[in-house]
Amino acid sequence: MVRLFVGLMIFTLILFSITPLVWGEDLGRQDELIERMIQIVLENNPTLKSQGRLVRESQRLPEPHPTFALSEINFNVGAAFWNPVTNSFNLIPTATLGVGFSLGDPARVLNSYKLKKEKEAAKQDYQQIKNSIISDLLSNVREILRLKSQRENFKELRIYLEDYSDLSEKQVKAGVKELELDKLWDLKERIMGIEVELQDIKNQLNTIRLEAAMKLGGDAWEELLELFWQLDEQI
Repeated sequence: MVRLFVGLMIFTLILFSITPLVWGEDLGRQDELIERMIQIVLENNPTLKSQGRLVRESQRLPEPHPTFALSEINFNVGAAFWNPVTNSFNLIPTATLGVGFSLGDPARVLNSYKLKKEKEAAKQDYQQIKNSIISDLLSNVREILRLKSQRENFKELRIYLEDYSDLSEKQVKAGVKELELDKLWDLKERIMGIEVELQDIKNQLNTIRLEAAMKLGGDAWEELLELFWQLDEQI
């Protein structure tokens, strides 16, 4: 008897010492799955890839360089002055040329400004699409984990009700308690209701996994779908 008690104590200590390690490993594995999902989406989502190409192409466009622009030309061919001796104007042949330059063609400056705006807009659109896709992925992950937790709760409740129902039937057959058909029927109905709930959760999980994988995963949707299954199956 003492040996049995000691053995149980040792087993209990080992169990409780291992459980936190297992729980930590599960959380670590869950994080790895989610990180891999994000990587797949960022590398294969068609919308994000298309916007990424647009950003790269816009960055390769050459910037307009400053140039000299001709702003004005002044040209004089002669000068005249009044001669009081002859009471007439005398014309002295001269030639002067004035040329004005400005640094930077206004049209080029405007084009450069527009190009910079387009480049910045392309980068901002890429970041917004990226954030939206990651948010969509994590929303599906949270919903899968929520339904998974709900499913496990229903399973535990079903086991409890089935055990209680079996115990009640055995007690009735053994004459320990009187037959209470209403209560037994209520238990059976509750168990059947839980089965319906579990089937509904299963259908929701299948739909979420498939829709999210095909919507977000691009050509790698099958790999993303497999990761969703692993996330669901992980304890």
